Amino acid sequence: MAIAGAVSASIEAAEPTPPKLTALPYSAVRIADEFWSPRISLNQKVSIRDAFRKCEESGNIGNFKIAAGLIAGEHKGSQAYDSDVYKIIEGAAYSLKIQPDAELESYVDGLVEAIAAAQQKDGYLNTYFILRFPDKKWEMLPTEHELYCAGHLFEAGVAYFEATGKRKLLDVAVRLADHIDSIFGPGKRYEVPGHQEIELALVKLARCTGEKRYFDLATFFLDERGYAHGNSRRPPTPEEMALQNTVDPNNRRSVWSTRRYRQDQAPVVDQDEAVGHAVRAGYMYAAMADVALQTGDLAYKSALDNLWANVVGQKQYITGGVGTAQFGDEGFGTPYNLPNDRAYCETCAAGANILWNQRMNLLEGDAKYADVLELALYNGFLAGVSLSGVEFSYQNPLSSSGRFRRNEWSDPACCPSNVVRLIPQIGNFIYAQDSEGIYVNLYTGGTAEIPWKGDSVSLTQATRYPWDGKVKITLGQKKAEEFTLNMRIPAWTGASPLRSDLYRFADGLPSSATEAKFFVNGKSVKSSEMMRGYARIRRTWKKGDIIEMDLPMPVRRVEAHPSVEADRGRVALMRGPIVYCVESADNPFDVQSVALTKESTFKPEFRSSFLGGVAALLGKGSAADKISVDITAIPYYAWANRGKGAMAVWIRQAEFR
Repeated sequence: MAIAGAVSASIEAAEPTPPKLTALPYSAVRIADEFWSPRISLNQKVSIRDAFRKCEESGNIGNFKIAAGLIAGEHKGSQAYDSDVYKIIEGAAYSLKIQPDAELESYVDGLVEAIAAAQQKDGYLNTYFILRFPDKKWEMLPTEHELYCAGHLFEAGVAYFEATGKRKLLDVAVRLADHIDSIFGPGKRYEVPGHQEIELALVKLARCTGEKRYFDLATFFLDERGYAHGNSRRPPTPEEMALQNTVDPNNRRSVWSTRRYRQDQAPVVDQDEAVGHAVRAGYMYAAMADVALQTGDLAYKSALDNLWANVVGQKQYITGGVGTAQFGDEGFGTPYNLPNDRAYCETCAAGANILWNQRMNLLEGDAKYADVLELALYNGFLAGVSLSGVEFSYQNPLSSSGRFRRNEWSDPACCPSNVVRLIPQIGNFIYAQDSEGIYVNLYTGGTAEIPWKGDSVSLTQATRYPWDGKVKITLGQKKAEEFTLNMRIPAWTGASPLRSDLYRFADGLPSSATEAKFFVNGKSVKSSEMMRGYARIRRTWKKGDIIEMDLPMPVRRVEAHPSVEADRGRVALMRGPIVYCVESADNPFDVQSVALTKESTFKPEFRSSFLGGVAALLGKGSAADKISVDITAIPYYAWANRGKGAMAVWIRQAEFR
């Protein structure tokens, strides 16, 4: 019996062929903890309802009623307005599966009626084109959002059917998918959407309906990228490629029409650098991982490995956010160009990063992807919504002079609608399994029922994570079962927050100060086996067995790669998975001038009534002309909740001033 104990993230055993994992669906997980439970409840009771109200006020919902002939009027808003409604419905569906809500379900049923009434006889559905450009359908794919909106409809239809058993929205999705399949594909029209999303949505629709045509269409849209488009698949001529990548220096938005902006500059299997719009890229990479997971396509996997290494090694912020808008494209910049005050880090992009890394974890069975997922989830993504649940941010900079504020809504409202659909999916990211055992990727209080060889195994987690690294898991099953329990040992317990050299811990702590410790049924476990970032514990488990894990959470200093000019001579503070910042609301001095010495230490102090309950960091440093000041650092996700104020994640080291 191999049991893991006193494990460091640097210990790795020989690595056989990676397993393919299956995620445990959110519906099989009941979260019950002090961190995520209140957020999931707030999302259902406040955020989702408020989002629907905003869509009524902005005209998103009215557009469907106008297109259906139910009311008179003209189309309001942009070409992406339909997608906001679909995403909020998707979030409502996940929420209803977790906690039934008759009032919310009745409201969504009414929306579904309006959406179905707006669908045309041939299955086409997009209110922007039905009402504004009825003769231009499918003619503006690179710049408009027809297929993008369709993808979000597919995801909403699947989610609402799986949550409620009601087929009406799913049937609408199927009719539209059949219509699209009749137009695009081999021997038909060769083209790709300007904004990816339909690809991963078609995979979901295929899994729900069992219709392989939808999976094939998803693969077609992926494989068509990098080609000339038209009536056949052929490489573009050099002249065509040059023309389609030309940027007008006098027109900042001309970059939005380039192939590079929409990841259409080369076949997906030949792409090895993340370029262009970060959200579009993340959705495309997620869809590629879906296809590779189902087909075992090695070319897809190789490309994904290269793209992941490029992002995590050169283009990702310490918060898990991505995108600098260096080229005015809401996208990736050049390697190591990670400015803090101009960080774009769109909330949608953090969400896409989460979805991509979850799929990579399933594809390769490696905890390094769950490390990125966790970092982005607790920091870059969560910063996109206020503690009240009704204010959102489109961009999430890592430094602010005090002008930044969240808004109650945005146009486009892609970020608010993405927030309300991702929060109730948290349960989907916690567990996975293969034929040999169960993987624990996130540490969150609650219970999961995991199918196992015709029976089921229940796991009950008790933890105060992310404020405390102690985790207690109690197993329950009818009979004794032998399997491997794979516990993710977060990268932040090692020498760097992620498995790349973009960031490293510079605190000089010995590994003994951060290594994980294990106890099985109260007894310390000494032998160790690590595999791809997981501590593997294999034994015959019986009902009532308890495994306890202790992940020490010292406050740690992070340094960036020397090539990241913006962070030279600076450090960021982390504790566990949480990235911290200093904000003027807590520090009555110029936070941009704060400096730390090597002797500066920080002590965590949990405050239950502060910012929704956080562990603040208390320490000393200097600021402006003051030799010594008391410094309070708060979780980055919680900043900008007390009005406008200056903020900084990366803090000067005094010896570099």
